[in-house]
Amino acid sequence: MSRAFFNQNAGDISKSIMSYCVTRTSGRHDAEDLAQDIIVELVKSVDSIRDDKAFYGFMWAVAGKVHAGWCRKKSKTAMAPLPQNLPDDTNHFAIDENSDLYLLRRELMLLSEKYRKAVVLYYVENMPCAQIATTLGISESMVKHLLFKARKILKEGMNMERNYGEQSYNPRQLSIAFFGGTNRFGPLARRSIPQNILWACYNDSLPLEEISLQIGVAAPYLEAELAPLLEAGVLLKKGNRYSTNIIIFTNEYTQELTGKTAEIQEASADVLYNFIIQNDVRLRGVGFHMNEMSHNGLCWHIATVTLRCLTEKLTVPYADYPETAFGDKAFVWGVESPRDVFNCCTMNRGSGGMDAGSLYFMDYIPVQPYNHGHFFNHPQFANFFVKLSAGEVKEPNEYEKAFIAELIQLGYVTQHKDKITVAAPVYTEKQYAEMREILAPLVDEMVALAMVIEKSAEAVLKNHVPAHLKKQTGGIIKMRMFDDVIGATVETMRRKDYLKASWDAGEMPTTTVVLE
Repeated sequence: MSRAFFNQNAGDISKSIMSYCVTRTSGRHDAEDLAQDIIVELVKSVDSIRDDKAFYGFMWAVAGKVHAGWCRKKSKTAMAPLPQNLPDDTNHFAIDENSDLYLLRRELMLLSEKYRKAVVLYYVENMPCAQIATTLGISESMVKHLLFKARKILKEGMNMERNYGEQSYNPRQLSIAFFGGTNRFGPLARRSIPQNILWACYNDSLPLEEISLQIGVAAPYLEAELAPLLEAGVLLKKGNRYSTNIIIFTNEYTQELTGKTAEIQEASADVLYNFIIQNDVRLRGVGFHMNEMSHNGLCWHIATVTLRCLTEKLTVPYADYPETAFGDKAFVWGVESPRDVFNCCTMNRGSGGMDAGSLYFMDYIPVQPYNHGHFFNHPQFANFFVKLSAGEVKEPNEYEKAFIAELIQLGYVTQHKDKITVAAPVYTEKQYAEMREILAPLVDEMVALAMVIEKSAEAVLKNHVPAHLKKQTGGIIKMRMFDDVIGATVETMRRKDYLKASWDAGEMPTTTVVLE
């Protein structure tokens, strides 16, 4: 690798290293000191790298080595004179952190299961080797080997300096994003320990004892948390080391990408809003139900229809989805601070159990979180809504009246005296095709802008992921376009006051009904 190439990418490399150091130190000054040490070591070694593609793997290896040395140096005890007038408030029942008992307990906490069980049964339960062999289902000679090996590991560990990582007192939060088949990753997304294991093993491949120290959870409890992560394929084990197997979009990545794409996102928001303003009469002239909605309602509606069309252009073909550990085809990734803007759903004959027609939901989460669930989980309710939108409900029975009451409560229907009106835009198939044709030039222009964002996003991401995950960047970036293009465009429009979250009463502009 040439030094010129290193110098050209020095800014991005420094940001990635700084992000690495912030998660492994207790303060900004320590992070800066560690980052400086790593960069110095990289500068010394840069001329020995022949292949540019191998640089980032080499970089993380150097970072891990320098961090380990930095921790050893940091752990040296500082000496200070003891004042003679210090009051004696010693707790005589406390265990000295330098005592053999404390150190032994600490090392037992970090000992892996196969050694720990043998040690506890022999030394705590006073069980003979023959009985331990029967209990554990192994040979007596294996028990003696485990005890010999455990004593050696414990002795070495008691002579080592151990430091708990920042995650032991400042746990990280991680959302697991999923797109594809059946989502079996929900339980992982809701629990703190699995999230922090994935964080700890992201840039570093760690053995069990180092994970334990990093997140502050004893090995006996940690082992039970590792198994589901391995089963789900989001964590890999090679030898005695664990590494995270999904890309994590950190706040540092998001901040860097935002800085590089802000102008493009502004342009995307402007293009969309200006098109709506300039084509107001033509858009309303399609004649869909609710075409006389307020200006804000029309902006929301056309924005969501346009962005849905844009999503179709950016979507990865299902055939190209990777296979999960459960056999489904799906993308899985992590996000430190998710951009929760839209939640989308399509219900039609092909998917969603519809008898006729289609329902398109782009729920704007800050206003109406997950409203489509009322329909997706109850196809009979959804089919009635389409039937009502088509004007086919003349004299509702008691069961249908209950549906209407629920739709009114949810805001999809309004009632004035005895008149029931659907609050969402309703199209015939011909009208919807005409609307999409009007929007086609706009969608093409926004696709071109999205491709610029996608290219920047992939370049930034490659500087933020460890080497073994770089092969995932292409597909994951395309999935992230829903956040970095679709969600970001609406956030920008909100910030510029093109869209107002306070919708007019009687309007549900982000839901679209298409009749057959």
